[in-house]
Amino acid sequence: MPEAEKPNQYCFQLGQLSVDNAEEGKKKRTFSGVAYSGEPITDHWYWDRVIFDLDSMQLKGRIPALLEHRPSQRAGAINTHSIDHQTGLTVSGDLMSNEFGTQVAQDSDDGFPWQMSVRIEPSSIEEIQADASVTVNGKLLQGPITVFRGGRIREVSFCALGADDNTNAVAASHDPKQFSKEDTNVTELEQAKAAQAKAEQERDAAQAELKQFKANKREEDIKSLETALNKQFSAEEKTSYTNMDDASFAFMSQQMKQFAGGQPAPTGQQPNNTVPPHLAHLFQHQATGDQNNQQQFNAGGQGTALDQAFGKFAAAQEAK
Repeated sequence: MPEAEKPNQYCFQLGQLSVDNAEEGKKKRTFSGVAYSGEPITDHWYWDRVIFDLDSMQLKGRIPALLEHRPSQRAGAINTHSIDHQTGLTVSGDLMSNEFGTQVAQDSDDGFPWQMSVRIEPSSIEEIQADASVTVNGKLLQGPITVFRGGRIREVSFCALGADDNTNAVAASHDPKQFSKEDTNVTELEQAKAAQAKAEQERDAAQAELKQFKANKREEDIKSLETALNKQFSAEEKTSYTNMDDASFAFMSQQMKQFAGGQPAPTGQQPNNTVPPHLAHLFQHQATGDQNNQQQFNAGGQGTALDQAFGKFAAAQEAK
């Protein structure tokens, strides 16, 4: 059955109905029956034992009559209904002259015992436990039983085998008592989708946690570097250091600490104090410091130890 045609609410086989005989001069065939007696429905494939509260039941306007609960197979319409505790819910209506209404009429004329099924939407569901009782439709009933309150009949259907064998509706808040093969396939697919969604959520949470850990670690490293250099970085410098990849930050930090401590550069490496334009903002602190050192640095001279550290870092970045 196509997905769009599967019933999306609970359907119940509620008894047989009769299709009236054709009458001369009468264009439409009619049908009638007891859609629901008001008694508990037992041995249902999903609910096990359920009863509909007649006093809160709703039927609004003309109710569609379908074939096998399929919206594409419109067979007729319910025109009138009545509800009371003695006779339950009785309905009557007309069959359409299309292929589905004609099929119902012809099969009935040939003696086929059509069964009536309804699709009902409850506004609330009440679970009565085994040690409790409830009064519904004028009857005192012992639990366990499920009570549908405010049930709205959305459609009735002509079914060959009854709704119990023709519906795949599953309630998310209840565990079905048994499954058909198609139900099992649908359930397994839903379980697989749920497992995938959970795995993706756990992955995203782990990635977010790792990202936060790295951000906290970088913040601590920047503070440690400030302490080692006895210097307060500007907001722009901190942003630049925060956005560096791990390798670049580790190299920059090592070089700055090494030369700030007066240690010589490694053998075979000559300081390059030319500042690439895209890294110029990292050295703005020098402009507000020793002007003579800045002039010496811009002239390509030896500069201070901290100047050498920035120069070596800039050279390494430029060489990548």
